[in-house]
Amino acid sequence: MLLPKQKAWLSSFRKTVLYAFITLIITISISLFGIITYTNGSAKDNSRRAFESSLWCALQLQIQSYRLLDYLIELDESAFPLGGDAFFEYDLLMSRVDLLREGEIGSLIRNFEEGRVVKHLNLINGELELLSFNISKLEQGDTSYLTNIIERIQRLQPKIDEFVSLVNKGSTEYIDKDHKNFEHSLSAIQVLSMALLICLLLLSFFTVKALIELQKSLKETNKLKAGMQAVHEDKANMLSFIHQELRSPIHAILGIAQTVKNTPSAQSSTELSEHIEDAGDQLLQSIEMFSDLAQIETNRFSLLHTTDNLQKHVEACLTQFESQMARKGLQSIVYIDPLLPKDITIDFNRFKEIIISLLQNALTHTPSGSISVQIRPSILAIPLMTTPPASTQETRMLQIAVKDTGLGMSEQLQENLRMNPMLPQDEESILRRIGLNLTLCNKLVKYMNGEIHFYNTPKKGCEFWVDIPYYVERDVSQIDKPKKEPSHQPCVNRHVFLIEEDSHLAKVLSNQLATLGLKVTLFKEGSSPSKEKPDAIILGNSTCLERDGFDMMEQRKKQGIPILSYSINAVKQGEQYITPLSFPLLQSQIEKKITQLFK
Repeated sequence: MLLPKQKAWLSSFRKTVLYAFITLIITISISLFGIITYTNGSAKDNSRRAFESSLWCALQLQIQSYRLLDYLIELDESAFPLGGDAFFEYDLLMSRVDLLREGEIGSLIRNFEEGRVVKHLNLINGELELLSFNISKLEQGDTSYLTNIIERIQRLQPKIDEFVSLVNKGSTEYIDKDHKNFEHSLSAIQVLSMALLICLLLLSFFTVKALIELQKSLKETNKLKAGMQAVHEDKANMLSFIHQELRSPIHAILGIAQTVKNTPSAQSSTELSEHIEDAGDQLLQSIEMFSDLAQIETNRFSLLHTTDNLQKHVEACLTQFESQMARKGLQSIVYIDPLLPKDITIDFNRFKEIIISLLQNALTHTPSGSISVQIRPSILAIPLMTTPPASTQETRMLQIAVKDTGLGMSEQLQENLRMNPMLPQDEESILRRIGLNLTLCNKLVKYMNGEIHFYNTPKKGCEFWVDIPYYVERDVSQIDKPKKEPSHQPCVNRHVFLIEEDSHLAKVLSNQLATLGLKVTLFKEGSSPSKEKPDAIILGNSTCLERDGFDMMEQRKKQGIPILSYSINAVKQGEQYITPLSFPLLQSQIEKKITQLFK
C-alpha cells in the first residue's frame, strides 16, 4: 500500500505526464499544419508558374529567332519598301529576351547551371541589340546589310540553342529538387500524423482512466456524504435524547423553585427561587435551541403552522424575561401595529424562538436602558419559494423589530453576522463567532424564507429587524386598515400628557396609546406641562419630579386628572393617587388601565 507522500508524488507525476502530452500534441499539431500550409501554399504555386513560363519563353525565343531568319532569307526586291515588317519581327524577338531577363522568370533562371544561363542570355541580348542598326538600314531599303544580318543571326543561332538546352536542363533539376522537397514534406507529414495519432490515443487512455477514477471518487464522496449524514442524524438523535431525558428534571427544578417562591419565607429564599427558575428556563431554551439547530442541519426540520392570537404570543415572550430585566433595572415595552390581523397563521413556536433569541442578545449588550419589541407589517415582497398552507388563502409579510439602548455590538460580531449562516461551514465555528441565540435566529429566518438585518450605533444600542411571511384566511385578508373605534368608546379622542425622557421608550409608548385612539403630548426634561387640562397623565422617567416635588401632581389630582406611572419613586411617594404601571409595558396592560380610567 502506498504511503500518503508516495500517493502525492504519483499524483504530481501523473499531472506532469498529462501536461507534457498535451504540450506535445499542441506542438505536433502546429508543426503539421505549418508543413501542410508550406507545401500547398500560394508561394509554391507562383514558383511553379514561373518555372513553366521560363521554359515556354526560352522555346519562344528559339522559335522567334528562326522566324526572323526565315523572314530575312525570303526577302527579295519586290518586298521593298518593308514598311516596318523587319522591325516588327525584330521587336517580337527582343520581347522574348526581355521576358527572360525580368520579373519572376529572370529571378528563377539566375540559379540555373550556376549562372551560365544568365551569361548566355546577356550575350544573346547584346548580339541582338547590335543588329538594330542594320535592321534600320534594311528598313530604309539598303539591301547591302541583308547578308550581314543573316550571317550574324546564323552565328548566334547555336548560342540560342545552347541557351534553350541550359534552361531545359536547369528546369529539370529544379523540378527534381522541388519534387524531393515535396516528398520530404509528405514524409514529415506522415510521421507527424502518426505521432499525433499515438499521442491522441495515449491522451484518450489517460482521459478514460481519469473518468474511471473520477467515478470512483464520486462514489466515495457519496459514501462519505452518507456517512456524514448518518453522523449528523446520530447527533440529532442524541440531542433529542438529551432533550427528552433532561426535560423532566428541569421541569421538576422549576416546579420546586415556584413552590419555594410562593411559600412565605425570607426574602433571600424568594430571590434564590427566582434565580433557580430563570436558570431552568434558560437551560430548557438552550436545549431546545440545540435540538432545532441539529434538525436544521440534518434536513429534518419542519414548520408546524397554527392559527392563533398574535398579541398573546408576542407578550408572552417579553413576560418570560420579566425577572431578568427587573434584576438589571431594564425597562421593556411591546407594540403591535393595528394594521396586522389579530389572528394569523404561522409556526408560533419558531416565531417565538426568533423573538426570544433577539431579546437574549439585547439583554447581553444592554446593562441599563430600555428594550422594545415592535411587530408591524413589512414592505418587502413575498418570497417566490413561499407556499401558503392549504387552510389559508393569502400570504403576507410582517416585521419583528427588537431595539435596545445599550452599548452596541463589537465590530467583530458585526462582521460575523454579515456572513451568510446558510453557507457550508463548521457548526461549532458559527456558534463560537456569533453565539447560540443569533445562530439559531439566522437559520430560522432563512429557513422561513425571511430576511434579517441589523443596525448598530456604538454606545447607543442596536436594532434587529426580521421580515418573515405569515398567512391569513380570506375572511381576515380584507383587513388592510385598523377599524375605527365607535365614537362612544371611552378612550377615543381623549388627551394624555406623557412625561418621559427616554425617547426610545416614549416613541413606542406613544404608538401604544395612539392605538387606543388617544391624543398624546410628550414632555421631556427641561419642559413643563402646559396649563391645558389633559384627560390623563402618564409619568415616566423624569428628573423634574426630584426638582419640583409632587406639588404639580397633587394639583392635577385635585383637578380630577388621573395619573398613571411606571416610575418606582413616583409610585412610592404618590401611591394614594397614582395608578401604577409595571414593566414590561404590554399593550394589554395599557389598554386595561386606560379603559378602567375612562369608564
